[in-house]
Amino acid sequence: IPLSKPYSVMKHIIRRIIPIVLLLGGTLTGCNNPANNETHYVRLSDAACTFRHTDNTPFTIEVITSPDNWEARSSGSWLQAERQGTALVLTPEENLTGAERSTEVTVTAGQATARIQVTQLGDTTLPIIYRKLDDLHSSAISPDGNIVGGYYSTADDESYSKMTVVFIDLRTGERTEFGPYPESLILPTSVSCVTSQGLMYVVNGQGDMFAFDMHERNYFIPEVAGYATIQVNSSSADGTKWVGRATGKGETMYVPLISENGTVRELPMTELNYRNEPHSMGIIARGISADGSIAYGTIWDNLDFGMVYWDKEGNVHYVGEDVRTVTTVQRSDGYGGTYDYNIVNGMISWAGTYQASPSGKYIAGTYREESISENGETINESYWPAFFNTETKKTHVFNEFGDGCGMTATDDGIGFIGTPSVFTTAGAVVNIETGEHLGSIQEWVMDRYGLYLPAAGFVQYVIPTGEPGSEFILWGISPDSTVSEPNWYVAPNPAK
Repeated sequence: IPLSKPYSVMKHIIRRIIPIVLLLGGTLTGCNNPANNETHYVRLSDAACTFRHTDNTPFTIEVITSPDNWEARSSGSWLQAERQGTALVLTPEENLTGAERSTEVTVTAGQATARIQVTQLGDTTLPIIYRKLDDLHSSAISPDGNIVGGYYSTADDESYSKMTVVFIDLRTGERTEFGPYPESLILPTSVSCVTSQGLMYVVNGQGDMFAFDMHERNYFIPEVAGYATIQVNSSSADGTKWVGRATGKGETMYVPLISENGTVRELPMTELNYRNEPHSMGIIARGISADGSIAYGTIWDNLDFGMVYWDKEGNVHYVGEDVRTVTTVQRSDGYGGTYDYNIVNGMISWAGTYQASPSGKYIAGTYREESISENGETINESYWPAFFNTETKKTHVFNEFGDGCGMTATDDGIGFIGTPSVFTTAGAVVNIETGEHLGSIQEWVMDRYGLYLPAAGFVQYVIPTGEPGSEFILWGISPDSTVSEPNWYVAPNPAK
């Protein structure tokens, strides 16, 4: 397959050629050695290959280099890279993890290097699959669990960045790409959300937002009359509602918005902010339950992240109102005097968009307690994962996990925790109402699905599918890279 083929075509072929190794066009890299004016280079007959999960034969890549003494190193312990004369022989171990995995082989000759991308498929007979989206810079999943939307960037000959939009249909595994778009037009910072109808909202670094239509293969800037800019953060599964925020209207910087069947209106704000003071920055609507009945958001004043929600009648309340307390203390002004300051114990959240269970029965978040130091100069903070039941109005705090946050929940009371609360790297599963610990994410998935997950990672979102033998699609983050935190998903195998 020539290297000029679109990546979507390559992925399409990979899915269907399981019994053999996929061959890609050769590659050449080189550089000059200033010490003796020699040109060092590495030329490979193949730049990438894919193995089955078992019953593989070794794959041979022809290597031509200058100088002749070259060596190869595999980054994955499961892949052996052995030099045999002028050839490099790759031999994988049997993949017993049940999940697709990838690694990189580096070939070095003098000062020149070349890399080979190696992928090994998971067991394609399994009813559940694990896929890691480490080629996408940012991505999101639709509330019905059928579509993943994201993007990746490449550079042109002048080193200008270009963005390519990606949609993945999880029911078929089909991958659709269009673009690339130059950075002078779009400079994305993250995917805000993807609707079940195939609209992907991308936050633009230039201060606005772009929406990409999977079916029409075009894009537009979302606008609402009367506001300078809007941002869509989450949508209901049927696409009739979305929530977000607007700027450019009112006394505060941010105004929470909801759209119902195309009609946009402002959501009510609490009378006072998180610290019982007048609002200054406003509230951002962050998420909405899949059925569209419950929405939640965060108060942005002083970066307090106080968490609120709007009930089925549209009334605004504090998440965790049963455990919320406000105490006025005397805080040092640094000049020998003091001033009144309100410390708050209550539920907070950062910018999460998946924290409501499908019916809105549970809202996940973080319970934060504050105290003031003896000298009155420092506010001490402690964080614990917590879940609020919007029906019973009761908050369940899991302080035995130490620093952590509630990520998401199911309607039957399974809660997913991330630790620590900032720079989260791992996760656990609990029964919210009973307090029972159900193990780490990896233990819970192995026990429920018999599927191995990598050690790092946590769950952001859980989607009931109704598929026989498969209750959920799991959507998570794997923070195992210093460059990015790629998303992953566990879902029914489209090949089954």
